Amino acid sequence: MRRSLSIVALSALALTLAGCVTTPTDSGMAPPPPPPPPPPPVVEAPTGALYTCQDGTTFRIAFSEKAATVTLKDGTKLHLPQQVAASGIWYSSGKHDFRGKGRDATWTVGKKMPTQCVTD
Repeated sequence: MRRSLSIVALSALALTLAGCVTTPTDSGMAPPPPPPPPPPPVVEAPTGALYTCQDGTTFRIAFSEKAATVTLKDGTKLHLPQQVAASGIWYSSGKHDFRGKGRDATWTVGKKMPTQCVTD
């Protein structure tokens, strides 16, 4: 009888102690913060001079030692080798032609009429 009373008492004590076990959220401690979000993707700043033409064409042109890269509004990139100019600058791929002096330039595509352009 004494033995069964001891077992009952120990069982009651074990159940009571099990109810006292706390978790971090039960003790008032906040859960750890979520990890920081990933950094935003790197966006390259546009390079080169922005030209606006009378026919509504806009493009950026970046000059290197012997060529220029024209970036059209739709993202198309054109490589124009440097040509010998009597005055100012001249870059041409045969189909695309850029001639300029100071802020003013002429842009020609194929056999279309040249359009006058300006940069700020």
